[in-house]
Amino acid sequence: MRKQPDIIGHARALNYSPSGGVKSAAQIWWGQALMKHTRILGHSPFGGVKSAAQIWWGQAVRASGNFATLLAGMLIWAHAGFAEAQGFQRWFQVELTIFSNESGADRERETWQAENLDLSFPPGMIRLEQLTDLLFLDLFAADGEPESLEAEPPEPELARLRDTGPFPARETSGFRFPDLQRDPFQELPASYSDFRQTNQSIERAGQYRVLYDAVWRQPIGDAGSATPIFVAGGDRYGSLAELQGSVALNFNAGRDRVIFSADLWLAEFGGATGGEQWSLPPLPEEFAEASNSAAAPAISRIYTMRQQRELRSGEFHYLDHPALGIVVQITPYDLPPPLELP
Repeated sequence: MRKQPDIIGHARALNYSPSGGVKSAAQIWWGQALMKHTRILGHSPFGGVKSAAQIWWGQAVRASGNFATLLAGMLIWAHAGFAEAQGFQRWFQVELTIFSNESGADRERETWQAENLDLSFPPGMIRLEQLTDLLFLDLFAADGEPESLEAEPPEPELARLRDTGPFPARETSGFRFPDLQRDPFQELPASYSDFRQTNQSIERAGQYRVLYDAVWRQPIGDAGSATPIFVAGGDRYGSLAELQGSVALNFNAGRDRVIFSADLWLAEFGGATGGEQWSLPPLPEEFAEASNSAAAPAISRIYTMRQQRELRSGEFHYLDHPALGIVVQITPYDLPPPLELP
């Protein structure tokens, strides 16, 4: 016989049995004990004059006709309130492609003025974790040239390379292998992508150029809980890139759609500036990349794209713009239980 939940057991201990039948002696005793100590209208178990809370509780018990029914309702209400306080979240797999429209005629459909720009990176922005972050790039010089092969790598680095394996992270080290099934905001390999043919079609069209594409998994919550994700792509000049900005996802008020927000800008480097002074916002230090130290040419124009779109899960969504295009899709994801390491 399947064991009944505790709430049902407590309810049966009182003056009725939810499933019917004669109550046992233990049920009768437990019900009498509970009613004796919770019949607050008759007396206060703690002695003295009853407080307003005790009076209210007694009235609620009397009105409900049964203590267990009231208790079960309060427990359900408290559990729902606790879950709400913890924050509503659902996991999704997100795939995003951003491409440029190379047609000058399309870009000229709108007027772009430097004085109207209001570019900034949002607070709390993060960068997707990448598998290439595992490479021990500190074994190479800053300019990209390998160090002399005559000198062996430092002993700590040799130890890290020798001990690399499918082991849990030691408490003394922050190094760990990424968990592609459970880690949020971890960029997944191309084999997880559903947009590979789409991206190839975009590139073959000739008029368009893929600047950024990524697939990752993350929890999505209500408005105000969205985590901005740093976006950079296209040609790069030091820490600058053709495409920069951020995207974020959160549920709408009804929690039946996910709102995708994009705050992006596309810079044209070189060419005539038209006498305007174009400038990009400073990149937060933690997002700067020193792999390419080439000096950036003058910026001749900046195209901004600020759009929001309510997404249905499992559907292909396209956001249009004179200079940029976005293709995005979200798919519900069931997060596996945590790994139990020996």
